[in-house]
Amino acid sequence: MSIVCATDLTEGSRQAAEVAARIAARRGQPLWLVHQIHPDQLRVAAEPVREGLRALLREELRRLEPLGARVESSLLESGSSRALAVFCDAHEARLLVVGTPRDEPAALGSGVSLERIARNCSVPLLRVRDAAPFEAWLGGTRPLRVMFGVDRSHGSEAARRWLTELAADGPLELLAGHVYYAFEQCRRLGLPTPMNLDEVAPRIEEVLHREIAALAATDTGVAPRVHLRMAVGRAADHLVDLAREAEADLLVVGTHPHNVLGNLASVAHHALRLAPMAAAVVPVTPAASRGEAPLPQVRRLLVATDLSPLADEAIPFAFALAPAGSEVHLVTVVPERAGADLHRDLKQRLLERVPRGLDAREVTTRLEVLHGEDVALALVQAAERMDAELLCLGSRGHGGVKEALLGSVARKVLAQSRRPVLVLRPPVR
Repeated sequence: MSIVCATDLTEGSRQAAEVAARIAARRGQPLWLVHQIHPDQLRVAAEPVREGLRALLREELRRLEPLGARVESSLLESGSSRALAVFCDAHEARLLVVGTPRDEPAALGSGVSLERIARNCSVPLLRVRDAAPFEAWLGGTRPLRVMFGVDRSHGSEAARRWLTELAADGPLELLAGHVYYAFEQCRRLGLPTPMNLDEVAPRIEEVLHREIAALAATDTGVAPRVHLRMAVGRAADHLVDLAREAEADLLVVGTHPHNVLGNLASVAHHALRLAPMAAAVVPVTPAASRGEAPLPQVRRLLVATDLSPLADEAIPFAFALAPAGSEVHLVTVVPERAGADLHRDLKQRLLERVPRGLDAREVTTRLEVLHGEDVALALVQAAERMDAELLCLGSRGHGGVKEALLGSVARKVLAQSRRPVLVLRPPVR
């Protein structure tokens, strides 16, 4: 394992090298100081240029030695944006540290932008603007204040895991930042579209605050403080503003594809360019394939039935999956035009289907009759409002509400849901 610091030998890179050396010393890992040069720059007087650059690298090594890290250097002759990524892989790097490039978007003396380097690297990229907050943090003077861009994505999860690793170097003060679009959230949660966004914002933020706090929870023992921002326009600008207002030392985001809660898709490369504080971009890694993914916590389940005998057979299986202390929402869906009498009758019928013997496991059951002509959409939106970690459906059944829960409805749920869906097929009798 090692740490790599890419340098263009400017003052900005020197500060980054100091941070990299301090982290390497803390972890007991070697530090590689790498300068990448484009072959075109060696067409004239190649050997003198090489020797001059090597001399500058040796001078940097001597400057960093008092910080306690074992430092080595390498002159990388390549114009490829993948050159640093290949170097990091070859040296089993856990972190790539860079400074603020002298001429953005060109970076590190190679004409390769930081955004391209970040896209190609399989390790976290830390861009340092000022070494002082990191020196105070690693010196034990104060915690490092970190704004963590959170959404429901693999990138956000990768960044959360990296923060747990970073916390081993010193105490962190974690801030969870999330930027949301009101109309998008109204669709996701099944809320009516308002004439005035201020009217619906409190309802949205009540759900989001709980959701983001759970998504941002780390193994550091410190609960992150949630910061929400209703936005219009580019999410990156608003997240950077949140970090600036909170006086964060470091903004951390994951790289990932866009999804409903994942409106941070473009933040990674914008954060590297726009953030006035240090910024870290954490790539998605195949953690599950390596057995490194954490076990998910299932605290809330949504269990759906159309009240038919075949669909009801899945209910005991769903409750059997509920861990001790969890909450199960048992629901059915009726059309918008359903009256109060039918509503009461359906709730009583749901109550009759709750399995016996749950008290010892402290499983809380909540019954709910959902309204909606589109059954699948009603279930997906309810799972979002409840922040359900698992949505359970029976495999088939045609019941009192004249709608099958597998067939067209379950296929739609599987296609639309951003949360795990479990389709339970009862055993053949």
